Amino acid sequence: MKTKTTVQFNTEFMLLLGRLLQNGFSLQQALEFMPIVFPTQKQWLHQVQTGLEAGKRLAPSLAAVSFPAHLVAQIELTELQGNLGECLLHLGQLQRIQQKRRRELVGVIAYPCFLLLFLGALIGMMQIYLFPEIAQFNPTTSATSPLQLFFRVMGTFVIMAGGLISVYLFRWHRRPLLQRLAAAFRWPFIGKTLQAYYQYCLLFDLATCLNNGLNLAEMHQLTHRLAKTSWLVQLMQQLETAVQKGGTLLANLADGVFYPPELQLVLAKGSPLQQMAKEVDLLAVIKYDELQRQLKQKVNWLQPLLFILIGIIIICTYLSILLPLYHTMEGIS
Repeated sequence: MKTKTTVQFNTEFMLLLGRLLQNGFSLQQALEFMPIVFPTQKQWLHQVQTGLEAGKRLAPSLAAVSFPAHLVAQIELTELQGNLGECLLHLGQLQRIQQKRRRELVGVIAYPCFLLLFLGALIGMMQIYLFPEIAQFNPTTSATSPLQLFFRVMGTFVIMAGGLISVYLFRWHRRPLLQRLAAAFRWPFIGKTLQAYYQYCLLFDLATCLNNGLNLAEMHQLTHRLAKTSWLVQLMQQLETAVQKGGTLLANLADGVFYPPELQLVLAKGSPLQQMAKEVDLLAVIKYDELQRQLKQKVNWLQPLLFILIGIIIICTYLSILLPLYHTMEGIS
């Protein structure tokens, strides 16, 4: 039976195991110690330990308990090089940075998402509770109230836009994965931000490999060990095919929408591996800052639009209540 682990546990597991190995613990001793720190994962750790006792290395033992495949592949390659403790510590630190950045990005878009949910809930409650009350109050004017007219116009627009978008997405989804992503990078409003996100992911993963001492040949081995459904694996295979057909690596990097121009300049320098790792790591930080800046700009545009929409609904609601009341008072007078 496989025990499910969380991203947070995977990170803490690699950090602690790396520290223990660097402090002179053997793998068996480290895994015997770890249930003290992670008592809720005792069964999972026991399964890993059982794999080691059966003669397996660490990477296959982790793969057998559903540890993330991209991490298993890197651990397997560095395990053969003999710097396992340093690699695990590096991977854990990088995963922690990645988690922190993801939380920051989620925090940026959380508020506008909350506003959209609030807007949807407000419209739904009006449809269920407010409109029937207005109809009972004055049936002759409820059908042409400002709120009803506003919702009819909005509803017609949403249906037409939704139909066109559905047809486009159906055709878009039938394309190969990399073509879908390249097309998404041309979408209005969010395309450039999507491109910045995928370029950041590429730079971050490349920096992770370089920081763990993997050269380009070993990264090539790594891509063949990962799932073929991964966009990054498909991208590397596409690049490999293009180079085999006679193109140069730098020329293909220049043509690709997934590769930031700065990466081509860094690789063209031909720096030593450690220096290149620092430079790519710096590019990843710069790209992340750019991504965060773009997201904040989008949110700064989106929030006023949502507030205006909510304000229009509130004004139309007041008019829907007050106008029938005004017509009724006119009839009495």
